[in-house]
Amino acid sequence: MNMLDQIAAKLGNTRVDIRDVGMREGLQSHTMVVPTDQKIGLFRGLVEAGVKEINAVSFVNAQKMPHMADAEALLGGLGSLRDGIDISGVVFSEGGARRAIKMREAGLLDTVFLVFSPIASSMAANGITPDMEALLAQIERTAAAAAEGGLKVSVFVSESFGSPVEGWVDPELVLRNAQRIWNMQGVKELIISDSSGQADPVQVLAMFTDLAKILPIDQRITFHVHDSRGAGLANILAALNSPFQHFCLDASFGGLGGDYPFVPDAFGNVATEDLVEMLHGMGIETGVDPDKIVKVSKEYAAISGRPLGSRLSGCSRSIDWKRPHRLVNPIIEAAA
Repeated sequence: MNMLDQIAAKLGNTRVDIRDVGMREGLQSHTMVVPTDQKIGLFRGLVEAGVKEINAVSFVNAQKMPHMADAEALLGGLGSLRDGIDISGVVFSEGGARRAIKMREAGLLDTVFLVFSPIASSMAANGITPDMEALLAQIERTAAAAAEGGLKVSVFVSESFGSPVEGWVDPELVLRNAQRIWNMQGVKELIISDSSGQADPVQVLAMFTDLAKILPIDQRITFHVHDSRGAGLANILAALNSPFQHFCLDASFGGLGGDYPFVPDAFGNVATEDLVEMLHGMGIETGVDPDKIVKVSKEYAAISGRPLGSRLSGCSRSIDWKRPHRLVNPIIEAAA
């Protein structure tokens, strides 16, 4: 079997879900605080584009992150837009977890993300204890409480490929902690995060191949990708060629995002529209309409005045003609 056949076989048997994180990570990456009603309009656009998983809020100190001060109001204002959508929120503390559990009790939140990093300086910058053992114990308590409260629990393993502050991150440290977190009560998914776009494709393939030796490859794993240095899409392709059979890919409409103002060089998640366009061309259907994502991106650009980071937003439209001619899982048009 040649390399193309190997790639075709792997992609043809890999399930991919898309989660848009622009409502949280995109909006928090700019000084402008978007009003709640305009956020609801952006959420509506993502739903109309076919996005089924949306990271909409974080439960944080409003003084540190005023962009997320309306978390409860936003969730409460979505109404029927939330039907059939997995809505998630990020939690950094046990107090934030209690807020998230209340939202779950009200039927307004589905999933909670907890945050771990092997880099102490990054945790301190985000107001999280830099003591790794204390942080792991907190995650364990919070995961159990959130799961008992009816929330699905995912955990970020942040800076898995390098740190803008401390540089090299030992892969063994990432692997050891990923396995430990996976075995915690209540944890259903790991989010392997290239938090500031440090990774390259060979590094990504090596990491996910090693993770596949210690985690079940038939369970979904998430890759959270920043495109700070332009390698985001290539890194995703590398991950998809690892042994894992089911991926969730985090991306942001417009290529917006970043851990403003806490993590240097974190600007720019992979653009949802660019990612979907690439996946569809390669034979992986997502159910998401990239042109409708572009519409959301341009709506936000009009609100904020920010330039977009996505490539597709500068093109006339997505490439529909490629589908019946692609090398993997071609779609044969029905005879007229």
